[in-house]
Amino acid sequence: MSNVRPDSSTRSEPLDALRGLAISLVIARHYFGFKYGMLGVDLFFVLSGFLIGGILLDSRQQPGYFASFYGRRAFRILPLYWLLLALVPPDHRGYYLFFAQIVPWLQFGFPVSDLTFVTWTLAIEEQFYLVLPILIFFLPRQWLIRVLWGAVLLAPVWRWLFHAYLPDQSWQFLLPGRLDELFGGVLLACSARGYCGSVIAWAVLACVPPLCDVGYAATVKPFAFLSVTAFACCIIVWLGVNIERPELLRPFIWPGRRCYSLYLFHMVVL
Repeated sequence: MSNVRPDSSTRSEPLDALRGLAISLVIARHYFGFKYGMLGVDLFFVLSGFLIGGILLDSRQQPGYFASFYGRRAFRILPLYWLLLALVPPDHRGYYLFFAQIVPWLQFGFPVSDLTFVTWTLAIEEQFYLVLPILIFFLPRQWLIRVLWGAVLLAPVWRWLFHAYLPDQSWQFLLPGRLDELFGGVLLACSARGYCGSVIAWAVLACVPPLCDVGYAATVKPFAFLSVTAFACCIIVWLGVNIERPELLRPFIWPGRRCYSLYLFHMVVL
């Protein structure tokens, strides 16, 4: 993927189309009961890692690195997010304001029928935004790659621990259990910028978490194959940015450019 390096200052139609595919899957799940619709969320996480990681890697030497990044994220995310909280005020709203809704959820249960429950993905994203800029700014390239791969390889372990010791479906809604998707996307961005020293080594490492999930499910208990999903979504993103016939993705560009508002409010409309 070293030949593909999307310019973070311009829009990419293939990536917009992948966003459109992701939001279409989520809406199909909620509106029509499409069984595999939640794969859209997994695709969103990988895309987020790829795009945000690319933006941060390209701007790490620029002045105002942190201020520019957090200013842009706040301007894009907070207005619509606050509008949703104003229209359908949730219980424990104070936690939502700081993207810490997981705290009351772990204590009182997950409000899956609540119109604001979709914000669980935003909470994970915001926590990801707090961690990744620091890693990219302070770590040299070699150590950055090691930390990213370490997080990807440990993600299945976190999910198993959350599944064993925390209530309900906690493993789905906590940042450590989604790092193979988010940091997998960042590793794709690193590869696009020539950070991949050995394609074979990276390919072998990428196969480890899916094999761990399969082995755990086969020998211990049935469990979700999120690492398999993360691996598949990374392939989809790689294919999307390398596609030679982008017109095949064009029907998804319109929803892709409006995916954030569609995601936040599609349950309110329903």
